[in-house]
Amino acid sequence: MTMTLHDFPTSGHAHRIRLFLSMLGVDYDRLTVDMPGGGHKTADYLRLSPLGQVPTLVDGEIIITDSSAALVYLAKKYGRRDWLPEDPAGAAAVQRWLSTASGELYRGPIALRAARRFGRAVDEAAARSWSKRLFEWMQAHLEIETWLAAKHATIADVAMYSYVRVADEGGLDLAPYPAVLRWLADVEALPGFEPMPR
Repeated sequence: MTMTLHDFPTSGHAHRIRLFLSMLGVDYDRLTVDMPGGGHKTADYLRLSPLGQVPTLVDGEIIITDSSAALVYLAKKYGRRDWLPEDPAGAAAVQRWLSTASGELYRGPIALRAARRFGRAVDEAAARSWSKRLFEWMQAHLEIETWLAAKHATIADVAMYSYVRVADEGGLDLAPYPAVLRWLADVEALPGFEPMPR
């Protein structure tokens, strides 16, 4: 049975899943949720995703409504220990960045993009502060390491990529962070790469 991804084209959360599915070479059906028209708040969609969030990945009877959880699911489903290490230290390193994607990335670059693109009310000063702290940390890390969580790409890189790539849509300049720019280019050179729509 083919998996179905309910998504919205410019959602970075949805792009994470499309990107990873493409890198894995997995066929799936894609259904675009009409978010501007309230498609994520319909009774049918809320039965899949009770919080009305995008994306939702459906694999038979399994329904996953969180993008980080979907990345873990796909890596496990296809036995890809390269993308999700099973040793304690490797798994913890990946989890640290999955938490960052839901924490610092969300409070910083994602919030600023949402404010500029979608008119969401955010504390821009706080979001800029979070963004600066995040990018300085990433820069320091990526000056030493090629990838975020291992000596090769993992789902940590997939989880972080989408919104960092469009950080400029939130008024953020990545020029002061050359190692981050190099990392973005490295992700884009991976087999099966699929760009983040603007």
